[in-house]
Amino acid sequence: MRIAVCDDARAVKMFFRHVLEEEGDMEVVSSTSTGRAAVDEMGRHRPHALLLDLLLPDVPDPGTLVRELRERSPDTAILLISNMPASNLEQEAERLGVDGWMLKAQKPEQLREAVRQAIAATA
Repeated sequence: MRIAVCDDARAVKMFFRHVLEEEGDMEVVSSTSTGRAAVDEMGRHRPHALLLDLLLPDVPDPGTLVRELRERSPDTAILLISNMPASNLEQEAERLGVDGWMLKAQKPEQLREAVRQAIAATA
């Protein structure tokens, strides 16, 4: 499974790469820090899933970003990631029409399972 990660925190991207690639069935093919870079990379890599930070400094409207990402790679599962309270994140995920959400502070197996579920749901 090809995975993309878009988060402005380098440590988060490194952690996700380590956790996702640990079992050997996932590969992080793109690691970006801005919404614009994520859109560019989606067209290039066509990942199975994108872990997208809800709060990026260059994204005033996450809805516009999600629409652009969908246009570039309509089959990619998009999961919102954030440190905000779970109930707020769930509401944002529903509002934006993404395929899932998760808190950044997850156990490794929960992170991998959330990605697998989102990919399976969009297949």
